[in-house]
This record gives sequence, structure tokens and C-alpha cells, in this order.
Amino acid sequence: MNRRTFLKAGVIGSSLTFSDIAFADAPLQDKSVIWVWLGGGPTQFETFHAPTNPVPDIFQPVDGFVTHPNGLAFGGLFKQLIQRGDKLTSVNSFSHRDSSHRQATQFMQTGQYNAKRDQTAGHEFPGHGAIVSSIFGANNNRNGVPTYVKQGRIEGEDPTFLGGSYKPFDPSNKENLTPKVKEDRFKERKDLLDNFDKSRRFLSATADSFTKIGDQAYDVVLGNAKDAFDLEQESDSTKDKYGKSSVGSQLLLARRLSEFGTKFVTVHYGGWDMHSNISSAMQGKAPPLDQALAALVDDLEDRGMTQDTMLVVTGEFGRTKLNANAGRDHWPSITTLLLAGGNYNHGRVIGEADRAYYPSSNKFGPLDLSATIFDHFGIDPKIQKIDQAGRPRYLLDGEASVILG
Repeated sequence: MNRRTFLKAGVIGSSLTFSDIAFADAPLQDKSVIWVWLGGGPTQFETFHAPTNPVPDIFQPVDGFVTHPNGLAFGGLFKQLIQRGDKLTSVNSFSHRDSSHRQATQFMQTGQYNAKRDQTAGHEFPGHGAIVSSIFGANNNRNGVPTYVKQGRIEGEDPTFLGGSYKPFDPSNKENLTPKVKEDRFKERKDLLDNFDKSRRFLSATADSFTKIGDQAYDVVLGNAKDAFDLEQESDSTKDKYGKSSVGSQLLLARRLSEFGTKFVTVHYGGWDMHSNISSAMQGKAPPLDQALAALVDDLEDRGMTQDTMLVVTGEFGRTKLNANAGRDHWPSITTLLLAGGNYNHGRVIGEADRAYYPSSNKFGPLDLSATIFDHFGIDPKIQKIDQAGRPRYLLDGEASVILG
């Protein structure tokens, strides 16, 4: 089997956990993923899959396009990012089957498709960040920073059967960063809880989750981890490069967290469900993203972080041809995906779409994106996790290929 191809594997009925099988003594690795989520379904035409060959006007980017000599073509508002084209890969054949926001988001966040359309549909499988956290631990063992941090809620981000210990840390909840009692009293209470824990002979899964979450909060509030969240320690010139926008601050924080040892950071920059007047909508959403992504790519390079940090920019699906309202509707058959970083070759376009906007070569999907993330971290895909009902569950369930292989 080619090392770039991941196959479903494992022993049905095994009682071994994910960590037992592959990572009982795993050393700390300085790898991270920054997952930029363009919630709502970003148009591929006006972002990172602009058609340059003659196509009908209904497929043309409304703001034109910009190109790089390597073949990358972006919507015309991404003038800064296209200049970094040698460090980027656009996947023009990324595709899946579901055009509903909730289902498609869950599919993208987990790599697993759940056909149920009820209130439990998004809670079958753990999100990528939760898997990473369950393998490497909820906190970095050197400085206490959370392994998994979210900036904005995304459907499918939850740990589900992995357990509540691996939920994403939310810095927007100021209580997570501010002690409610004086520092010395906080430490006294922590020491008291630690001593109590030593006397216990049994912990339920729920109690264990609460204990780990409490330890995580303690590390962030009083340990060195709190510095990772402090953007005031960044220079004004660095802040200016990212821009004064919300997404600029989010991506700067994501870089800072990755530098401190956080392994999976999600950034939710929503507002891409553009069913009408897409030109005006893009004028509001694209320029801040263009500036912030360009700054992040440069910053990672300048700090020597590019090979250790993978950047994923995507959303739940792509968009159709222009409709009667000068907008675009849902189209999962070609879904926006831009990749950078990691120990991979970039500066290329992967795959093609035909004139009807279906993949015509090198088709990839959400499970392949999961395989790519696992490959970046060195996670063995031939593993299972026992869910809360005692059933073995594959965390990479099916055949998949590493997109950047």
C-alpha cells in the first residue's frame, strides 16, 4: 500500500482505545493545523477556483480573476493572496454529496457522512480537532496551552464518543481566561482537588472529563498558557499586516497559538451564503480575508513554521452559476478548498472540473481531507475507538487518499 493511501483497518470488537493502539508513548510533536472555516458555503468562482478558460458569463467571477504563473486563479479580490501562489495549493476537484448547511458542515468537520436529518445527525462522529486532542492530550505538556482551540462555533466540532475532555477550548468565554478568586486561593483550591483525586479509586467517564477540563482551565488562567492568548504582545506592525478586521485578529491569534504549541485551531469567518447580489457581498467579505491570509502565509514563513503548520481554508460547499438574483445557490459537487503549509509541495492546482462543474479528474472528498490532516500529524489511520455504547468505531472509515501526496 502506498504510504499516501489510507485504508480502513482495525480489529472489529477490539477493546483497545485510540491511544492504546497507536499513541500510548507518543512524543510531543510540534505540528499544528489552522482550519479557516468560511461558513455559509463560499463561492469557488470568486475565491480560489476562478475559471480562466472561456465559460458562459453565469460562471465567470463577478469581480474578474487574478492569476499566478503556476496556474492558480483566484477571484479578482484576492490580489494579495495570489502573490503567495508558490506557497498555496488549490484543489479544484474537491466534491461531496450534500447541499444542506448542517449536514455538509458536519461531513466536512468529521470526514464521515451521516444521512440522518434529525437533531442527532451532527453528533455521530468526533471532529478533527477532538481526535487530535484525544491523541496528544488536552493540553501541551510543556506549557499547558490547550491542544484544541476554537474561534467561533462550527457544527461537527464536538468530541462525541471520545468524551468531553476533548472539547475545544473557547477563548471568547472570558471566564476561561480570568480567575474568579484571587490567585493564591485559586491555587489552594486546585491543590485541594488534586489531593482529593488521589484518594479516589474510581472515576466515571463524566467525572474524568470534568477533571481534565478543570485542569485545562487552571493551566490557561495561571500558567504560561495565558500568554498565548495575549495579542497585546504582538507588535503594531504585525497587527497592521493582518489588518484590523475580526478575521485578521483571529488568524493572528491562530498563528500565536500554533507557535505556543496548540495543535488544532479553528477560525470561523462566516457570511458566505450569498444567494443574491454576490458582487456586493464579496466586496465586504473578501478583502479582509485576502489581507489576513496573505499575512498569515508570510508570517509562518518568516517564523520558520510553514512545514509544521498546515493551513486549511474551506466551507461546507461551493456555489452554482449565477441565479436570477445575481447570487449563487448551493453546489457541493465542487467545494472550495485551499491548502498551504505542512511538509508538502505547493504552488499547484490539483484536479479539474468540467464545464458543468463536476470533478473531471483527481476527485477528492471530505474523507480524503481527514486523511491529509492525519498524515500531517503522523496519525496512524488503522485505529478504532470504542464508543459509549461499546461499539468499535473507525475514525477513518473507508478508503481515502492524502490530497497533497
